[in-house]
Amino acid sequence: MRGVRMNRDRLIDIRDRVLARMVADGFAGADPFDGLESAVFRASGLGRFRLARLAWLQAIKRGPEGLRKVVRIPPKVNPKTLALLGGAGQGVVLCDVRDSLLKLQNLDGGWGYPFEWQARAFCAKRHQSNAIVTSFVVDALLQSGMQKDHPALVHAAGFVESKLWREGYFAYFDHVVVEIHNASLWAAFALHRVIGPNDKTAQAVERIIAAQKADGSWAYGTRSHHHFVDGFHTGYVLDLLDRLRASGMDGLNNAIACGWQFYRSACFDKNDLPRSFAGRDGYLDAHAVAQAMASLSRFGDRDGVIRLSEWAAENLFDPGRDLFFAGIKKDGRLDRRNYMRWTQAWMVWALSIMIENTGPKPSNPQDQTMSNFDPTAPLSFAHPDPNRAETEAALRALPEPVFRGLYDITRAAASRAKAEGAMETLYALTRGMKILQRIGGERRVLFMKSQSHLEHK
Repeated sequence: MRGVRMNRDRLIDIRDRVLARMVADGFAGADPFDGLESAVFRASGLGRFRLARLAWLQAIKRGPEGLRKVVRIPPKVNPKTLALLGGAGQGVVLCDVRDSLLKLQNLDGGWGYPFEWQARAFCAKRHQSNAIVTSFVVDALLQSGMQKDHPALVHAAGFVESKLWREGYFAYFDHVVVEIHNASLWAAFALHRVIGPNDKTAQAVERIIAAQKADGSWAYGTRSHHHFVDGFHTGYVLDLLDRLRASGMDGLNNAIACGWQFYRSACFDKNDLPRSFAGRDGYLDAHAVAQAMASLSRFGDRDGVIRLSEWAAENLFDPGRDLFFAGIKKDGRLDRRNYMRWTQAWMVWALSIMIENTGPKPSNPQDQTMSNFDPTAPLSFAHPDPNRAETEAALRALPEPVFRGLYDITRAAASRAKAEGAMETLYALTRGMKILQRIGGERRVLFMKSQSHLEHK
């Protein structure tokens, strides 16, 4: 994508309108997984049966929006909604939600969803503490400026460490042994944020790295029905690994570089729109769009995030209701359902990250070269290369995290080229690595020895 233009004022206006509606609704609303809260279903007595719970949940999830009113599903305030608006996921603090989150903390120290929830592998009670909600809330509380020794955070860390820890990973709930990779990594990161480096976080991260497939992907989990790969959970994992790297954890560069390449190649379609499931077109979930906007921002794809944000504003925003549609169906029809946590909170979160981190391009001629430079693709140089001076200027203008990420991407590509015997490609990539090392020296961006040497003959 080249030279994408952004209507910044329009995107800010859309973000603020959706947020204002959320505030007016008291942050209470529908969720794709709250069907078991139906007064009709509860009165039926069918809730005693696992298969009935599964079938009813899917019927509500896939049914028309009006069905929810018929079966009387009340709107709920979800702690994860509040956490997203409070800056979780390295987002922007949009609302003061600290007191509200503290009031929702459970006696065991964690936080949970405000509805009963039946999955194939487990059943969760209403408000039952879990790894994901607890980790998002911890992240938001820290983002708000809360000190790590605050009793609520200490209690939460204790819940994660004592109740969720299994042999080498963190479970989703304290009553199950189901291993879900993004949930384990979120819990590991939350514990790391509160108590600092620790053995349990290190073991959980090592297990995530070991679970990465040869193509750079991660399955959702380890159960047979968890072998799918989806876009937004892949984004979760990449974002968390990058945050752990930024905190000083070593040994993550190759996993991030390979994971990022997989994400960009398999989790986006031919039009560069995010896929809900890797390598497969179909239902386009607004949640996947939101996570893609944040991940593209994190890894320096400025044009990509602007283009996606403008597309979302044009195709997913409903100006009549001041909300985002849940998605676009495979046949191109809009999914007009209104989900407070799954859609509105995520889209407001993502737009805020994009608005905060993607301003107008600098007028400095040196920085203008960024419009023709893709820092998410491996860097290679022909010999001689007529665009070398412009590319080097763009490299000097890159933010340090993006600069480091480009080195990792290039190094991984060079390793593959060497393994495949593609020597011409290897030579071009090696020239790219050497230039990155030289400019890194100028900028005092130092690479570890294990990162800065590629053996080749």
